Amino acid sequence: MNWLLGLLILAGLYWFFILRPGRLYFWQVAAQHPDKAYEYFLVSPVWKIFEGKLPDNYKELVPKQKWVGPFKLYVPKIGASPVTIFGKHPEYLASQNEFLRQVGGDT
Repeated sequence: MNWLLGLLILAGLYWFFILRPGRLYFWQVAAQHPDKAYEYFLVSPVWKIFEGKLPDNYKELVPKQKWVGPFKLYVPKIGASPVTIFGKHPEYLASQNEFLRQVGGDT
């Protein structure tokens, strides 16, 4: 029974530290429209995208004090390869709402 409690605590911590900052609904919509999301991220200064492996100095490029992430998105347009995405805090929140408006998702 202790393992179940531990599992629930881990799930809660995962949600609190990983999913909550990224607004799960936004990432669900982005996963439904990965090519549109990818194009949206490319042209916005609020998002940084890394294709393939993260560079060794990525923590310098996207310091935790200013950027949230990493988030993964599989993009068919580039061969269903995963990209790693970081959002600039706090601007990424408004950007998420704008993307949802563009694709017809709720905000």
